[in-house]
Amino acid sequence: MVKRAVIILLFPFVLVLFSVRLAFTEFFVEWEYSKKNFPEDRWGLSREVRLHIAKLGLRAVLSDEGMREFKASGFFSSREIKHMEDVKRLLSIIFPAFYLLSAILFALLISLGSLKETGRMLMLGGFLVDVIAFVFFSLSLIDYNWLFVNFHNLVFDPYSWRFRDYDMLLRVYPMKFWFDATVSVIVLTLILAAILQAVGFLLVKINRN
Repeated sequence: MVKRAVIILLFPFVLVLFSVRLAFTEFFVEWEYSKKNFPEDRWGLSREVRLHIAKLGLRAVLSDEGMREFKASGFFSSREIKHMEDVKRLLSIIFPAFYLLSAILFALLISLGSLKETGRMLMLGGFLVDVIAFVFFSLSLIDYNWLFVNFHNLVFDPYSWRFRDYDMLLRVYPMKFWFDATVSVIVLTLILAAILQAVGFLLVKINRN
């Protein structure tokens, strides 16, 4: 009973973290900047320059070399650099946790020793993911700013991440960027959950006897 509960509870963490990891890629940044409705910079920076700087920020939170390049660029204030260091530290915990939890989930599923039971766990885990994703999707549509602020206050010092409109971080990562990223993570998570549920249904149906 405990094993099954742990398996079901692990699914949201694994699927969400997988989706978040895919969002922290140059592909996502390029895709976001390619949208026609992506907001222009109020102070005249071209989209190409902003994209270059946005990729610089991405590399900064993913590697030490990227952070050194970020600091040396001269585009960012000390407060912005400090915040990006905080983000890098957070990701250095989150991404290894994703790999570890994925391995644990896979091992627990294998240990069930029954394809039918594995299928049931995939369906139940996928259902839990659906519920959580629906809640966050609804919150994003109702008041994304509230969700954004409270998430940042939860994981960072409340006074460390607030910047002025003309600070470079807000110029290359406007609120639309984060709204789109959040929705993309939720949608991808729902797609993954649907795939798992479909696989689970097939496993249960095939191994009904």
